[in-house]
Amino acid sequence: MEALAKKFALAASSMLLAASAFGATTVGNTSVDDVTLDLQNSDAFVFMDDWNPHAGPNGDTSGFGTAFDAYGTGSWSLLGKHEGGSGSGFSLTSSLDFSFDYGDGHTGTWTVSNTSATQPVQLDLVLALKAGSGAAAFLFDNQAISAGQTLNGTWRIDWFTGNNQANPDFSNLTVFGREMDGVVPVIPEPGEYAMLLAGLGVISLVARRRKAK
Repeated sequence: MEALAKKFALAASSMLLAASAFGATTVGNTSVDDVTLDLQNSDAFVFMDDWNPHAGPNGDTSGFGTAFDAYGTGSWSLLGKHEGGSGSGFSLTSSLDFSFDYGDGHTGTWTVSNTSATQPVQLDLVLALKAGSGAAAFLFDNQAISAGQTLNGTWRIDWFTGNNQANPDFSNLTVFGREMDGVVPVIPEPGEYAMLLAGLGVISLVARRRKAK
């Protein structure tokens, strides 16, 4: 019986160790200096476990809660999404363009460019990074970007997965903005206009035929 009890105790101990190693994702050492832009730390950050800012067609800002309310007003708009390794040119606006360098999976660099040659930009900019089951969002308040300017930044994942203080690898990146002064919305290419008009023409033709019947 004593030998059997020892076996059960050993099994229970192993299960506890496994649970601790694969537990929830926690804030760890996350701080405002984990993401920088133009040599400046972010103004504020928020961390949440079991949150994916990348989710949905417009991203998910629920993890912000009211954390950034003191820095501005208005709703957040999705500016860009990136998943996986390094990438560039991911943007939903015609005047802002983003790039992301995966680095070693825990640290790397990123950029934001104002592609307009004449129009300066100012906005509240949020870079949201997901790794493991958690994500952190970093706010740059009233960020100014001159016409034609590219700002360089760095990023670091400093939160923990489980109780072994391991930093999870980068999963995806989502960029949000609000109070966007000078940010020009996407303008369809001429070819896209032609496709739109052709589609409307087909719909009109079908409607007329149905009406004739």
